Amino acid sequence: MLITELSEYKGDTWQLELDGRRKVYVNASVVEEFTLKEGQTLSPSELSAVMGTDALRKAKKRALYLIGEREMCRGELLKKLTKTYGGDVAEQAVEYVCDLGYVDDEEYAPKLAEYLIKRKRWGVRRVRYEMISRGLDRELVENTLADIDTDELDEELITLIEKRYINKLADYDDRRRTIAALARRGYDFGSIKRCIEAVLEGVEDDFDDYNEDED
Repeated sequence: MLITELSEYKGDTWQLELDGRRKVYVNASVVEEFTLKEGQTLSPSELSAVMGTDALRKAKKRALYLIGEREMCRGELLKKLTKTYGGDVAEQAVEYVCDLGYVDDEEYAPKLAEYLIKRKRWGVRRVRYEMISRGLDRELVENTLADIDTDELDEELITLIEKRYINKLADYDDRRRTIAALARRGYDFGSIKRCIEAVLEGVEDDFDDYNEDED
């Protein structure tokens, strides 16, 4: 293909007109790297290399932008980039930011688990699903969740019950709906039963203390 026109387009983007018909746009750095000029003939493989280099540059830039917006794991970043740039380019861009140390699943997994448990107040089942769906390795997820203390999980569940469901424990139907709601959050029924009983015991203790003060 013959480059019939090569001109600055906008900012650092240049326009290539090929064979007087097709127009493509690449970064100035790509023009310089391949020493492109008017009258130059590009073979299909050479044109593919030019476009591939430009796509990779864009993908790297996009990857840096995305992880600058919020922390994410390798799999999630790869999924987002693949939609626009395709698998091969996306993979190279992800490797680029990983090599820079900006993406580290080993560090990210515990942070995500803590956020989902403490901020979202989700149970382990839902946390596991969310972490895997974001692209984290299943074995890494399981190891991360195994390190979380059961008492810590119970504390979060008890806090949630006291904050949101305390007035729905006396009535049988309300309590049944509460159990279903907590199950949807990913808590297992054993934990739900244990923590509801702990909350009710606390309420009874407070009531007994109040009666003693009255006496």
